[in-house]
Amino acid sequence: MAFLAFMLFVCLAGPLSASDSDPGAVDANVSTATETPEAIILKVGMPQPGVVPFFWQDRQGDFRGIYADTLRLVASRIALDLERSVKLEFIPLSQARLLRQFEAGDINVEAGVVPVQPDPGADPSIRLAELSLFTRPYGVVNNVIIYQPELSFPLFILPDLKGRRVATVRGSPVPNGLIREDFSNQWQIAQRVHRGWNDIGLMTEAVALYYQTSEKLSYRISLPYASNSVSFRLHRELKPLLDPFNRALANLEAEGKLDQLVCDYLCGTAPSSP
Repeated sequence: MAFLAFMLFVCLAGPLSASDSDPGAVDANVSTATETPEAIILKVGMPQPGVVPFFWQDRQGDFRGIYADTLRLVASRIALDLERSVKLEFIPLSQARLLRQFEAGDINVEAGVVPVQPDPGADPSIRLAELSLFTRPYGVVNNVIIYQPELSFPLFILPDLKGRRVATVRGSPVPNGLIREDFSNQWQIAQRVHRGWNDIGLMTEAVALYYQTSEKLSYRISLPYASNSVSFRLHRELKPLLDPFNRALANLEAEGKLDQLVCDYLCGTAPSSP
């Protein structure tokens, strides 16, 4: 009778679960591990050819420069801030393609951008402005005029250039009153002025000096006609990252990391040409 009573109890209770029969077993329907957050992917457009000392790809295929290393510092701070992995994907493109792919969402970060209203002559795309978010500034870039040595008038005075045609990078802002002739990058502008194909070009000072010395190009460089703070352009899809970006940049600036990074590139031995 005792045996029959035990069998009746087993039938009424139903089969034992894995957790009942094995104290170490885990119910498949219960999650015991915290899921790892999905990594943040920053797809960074790098204008080709690279521009020393700001942003370039060396002969080994590594991405170097002030902008690249600043992004690495920022990414590591954001990862700590949000407790999520942050991955950088550097994508080399022409400036024109970079802007198009930014609009398409294939690029979501652009470095070294002056956060001003788009120049109607540079890029008529209203969509680009609508998709752009800018971080706090992280550096300053001086703009200069390069010109043929034969030209005698003082080209560092902008009114003297009114109505003249100037070579400039497509998508970059140009002072009022100048007639722009767009090219893909600053290397093209430096070569064209050196060869006499253009009398005047607009460039950043550090790049103009670098090409003049390293490539033995013949042109004169004006005093800076403008100094612009540069920021990172973020695609609107990265809006939740704008505050973490700004916090990281503010902390790096307060710690002197950004100044040290610039000094490492500008005060040390000039890197080889890209």
